[in-house]
This record gives sequence, structure tokens and C-alpha cells, in this order.
Amino acid sequence: MLTAGIIVAGWDAVKGGQVFALPIGGAMLPRPYATGGSGSTYIYGFCDAYYKAGMGKDACIEFVTKALSHAMARDGSSGGVIRLAVIDEGGVERKFVAGNQLPFGPL
Repeated sequence: MLTAGIIVAGWDAVKGGQVFALPIGGAMLPRPYATGGSGSTYIYGFCDAYYKAGMGKDACIEFVTKALSHAMARDGSSGGVIRLAVIDEGGVERKFVAGNQLPFGPL
């Protein structure tokens, strides 16, 4: 049997940006942000402290990059680089942060 928690996000002309968490139990929960993966348990406090509703694009990118960097520093199973996809009315913009450019490094 395969089980997985999933994060679904996107943009539409009616509601704008939206994020949904689909936990293993099968619910679809709208959220202001969602975490997932083995490193996510390390950053709940970080996300609670630093997420602010209404952040602009640059602030969101900084928030996500710092959150992922902290998760990766604590979790030996998390990757070594960050690949971001910024989704808005203009489409998808992809960003890459190399391991030696992470804002928070290994402990």
C-alpha cells in the first residue's frame, strides 16, 4: 500500500493563490501555507513565527527559502539545494538556490 501526504497549490483568476494540505487521512484542507516531508517537523515553530498573511512575492520567496534551509540543516534526509516554483497570474517562475548559497547552513 502506498500512502502520501500532498501539498497542492496554484493560482486562478477568481481566488488568486491557494494552498491545500492533503494529509494521509484524505481530507483537503485550505491553508495559508503548508509543510510536508521529513524535514517539516523541524520547522513548524519557524513557520508559525515568520509567516505573515499578505506577504509580497519577495517576502514569500525569502520565507520559503529560509524555512527549507532550516529543515535541511536538521534533517539528514532532506536535499542539498532548493528548487522553487513561484506560481501567479503570469505563469510559473522557477528559482534555484545552490547548497553553498543557503541562508542557513548545516549545524
